[in-house]
Amino acid sequence: MSRESDRRSAFSLHESAVLDERYYEAVHPSGLRILVCPKKMTTAYAAIGVGYGSIHREADEPSGLAHFLEHKMFERRDGGDWDSRFNEIGSDVNAYTTYDRTAYECSCTDRFREALSALLELAGGLHVTKASVEREKGIIAEEIRMGLDDPWERLNAGMIRSLYAVHPIREEICGTEEDVASVTPRLLRRVFGKRYGFDRMVLCVSGDVTPEAVWDTVDGYLSSAGLTARHRPKGGSLPVGDLEEPSGVYRARTEITMSGTEEDDQTPEPPAPKPPAPKPLFSIGVKDPCVPTDPHEVMRRDLCMSVLTDMLFSCSEDFYNDLFESGLVTAETSCGSWMGGGFSFCTFSGESDDPDAVYAAFLSMTDRLHREGLSREAFDRCRRTQYADYVTGFDSTESIGTGLLNNALEGLGLYDVLTASADVTYERVSALFEEIFRPSQYAFVVVHPAGI
Repeated sequence: MSRESDRRSAFSLHESAVLDERYYEAVHPSGLRILVCPKKMTTAYAAIGVGYGSIHREADEPSGLAHFLEHKMFERRDGGDWDSRFNEIGSDVNAYTTYDRTAYECSCTDRFREALSALLELAGGLHVTKASVEREKGIIAEEIRMGLDDPWERLNAGMIRSLYAVHPIREEICGTEEDVASVTPRLLRRVFGKRYGFDRMVLCVSGDVTPEAVWDTVDGYLSSAGLTARHRPKGGSLPVGDLEEPSGVYRARTEITMSGTEEDDQTPEPPAPKPPAPKPLFSIGVKDPCVPTDPHEVMRRDLCMSVLTDMLFSCSEDFYNDLFESGLVTAETSCGSWMGGGFSFCTFSGESDDPDAVYAAFLSMTDRLHREGLSREAFDRCRRTQYADYVTGFDSTESIGTGLLNNALEGLGLYDVLTASADVTYERVSALFEEIFRPSQYAFVVVHPAGI
């Protein structure tokens, strides 16, 4: 059998007749899980991720460590940085840390194998010095301070801390300035060796590339790095641990006032016209206390929660339109739902001169729906929109690659959404509404502008 046949046989094929889509999956001898979705598109995309995020913190580790480590992965052994290297190739590179994962991604229109090799090298080794870690502390501390000055960031953080009493999602992904100041090169190396490694990672590629070409690129880099053999049991997403999180919210109402300073006008000219005064921001959160542990059950409940959130709060539905037409909210509103390692909630947020009136309207709306039931027309509309968003995602290599990565880190396949979506029925969504839309599950947060 030829070497090319060996490579091809290493991949298993996943197909969806409904979508007319397919992707390939294999496990490299290093333990790296590889998923490739060939698409005849101009842009190729790759992402490599690990199931290690901000909530996976041990007792002796400072908050924000996963995020700090992500930053330092961009330092190269020669003292340069990976942004410059990807710019030379003509590729975009990015990275992000969430509550439950860290990912590194790149995209380009040509020289993709060079970009992929660089991405593997970026994610495959940590090179830090005491001086570079000290510099990074200042950068991340400034990032934290900028968040404290951003009313929307304060709103989101206030909501999560209102919903949860002990879950580590309460902690900022960036950590605190005090915790960041305690990070050392030794600690970063210890965490990298414990949490990272290609046997704990997933590589997802989408674009005009073959599975064999991806395998060759991975094999070439890992062979040169001496990482062709698995050295430890294959890892996966890290558990959060047993948490005695109360079913109800931690705090039903939270008010935050932004700090501000005034400067004396020392110019003789008349002051410029002032922009309109900022409005208070509000967020209404609903906590779901029953988060499944089986990944397929999580996906099904997550899809139901997403449809329910859109039915109640999206700009195409009556609640938002009534608020907007009455002048209670502006167009700056958003809604969404989130579900992960032991947490699940949805929110409706925006700006309003009278946040309390918005919350009163929310209570009135949910009380009426408990009596009358949810709208079947709204359910059908929002479910069709959810399915359409999923299908149109296959028109983007980035969307495909991100979907592959997120599902793989959860122990799911890209097409499992189709099976789970069939279980998103009006009856299930109605039962979810009855279960979690109760006053004990509501949190209300208001952020007041400085001086108000």
